[in-house]
Amino acid sequence: MENINTNTLNTAKIIQNNDILKTLRQVSLLFFFVLGSIHILSGLMSSQNLYLPLSNVVNRALDIPFAIIGTVLGLSQAKIHSDSPVKTIYLILMVVVCLLVLGLLLYINLLLPDKI
Repeated sequence: MENINTNTLNTAKIIQNNDILKTLRQVSLLFFFVLGSIHILSGLMSSQNLYLPLSNVVNRALDIPFAIIGTVLGLSQAKIHSDSPVKTIYLILMVVVCLLVLGLLLYINLLLPDKI
């Protein structure tokens, strides 16, 4: 009897965690589209010298949040679809790739000098 109650609680936790991950994925997808479109638009505006001070500030300020939201979106998507043991390698690969891309973007933005 004790074993049945433990299995029921574990199943309820898995369902609750999966619902949280799906909600996180939906919210991060929304932010990914909004931040991505604003970032691309500000990059195009700064390359054409339109609204130059504002477009440069927005373009430089949104690249790291855009990368972080993309990482959250990718990792939540990978975690939702990694239920079987075969896909554990896929989850590890996605984590490594997302962290490498995020680290590369942080390196480019923080350690390389800007062109003036």
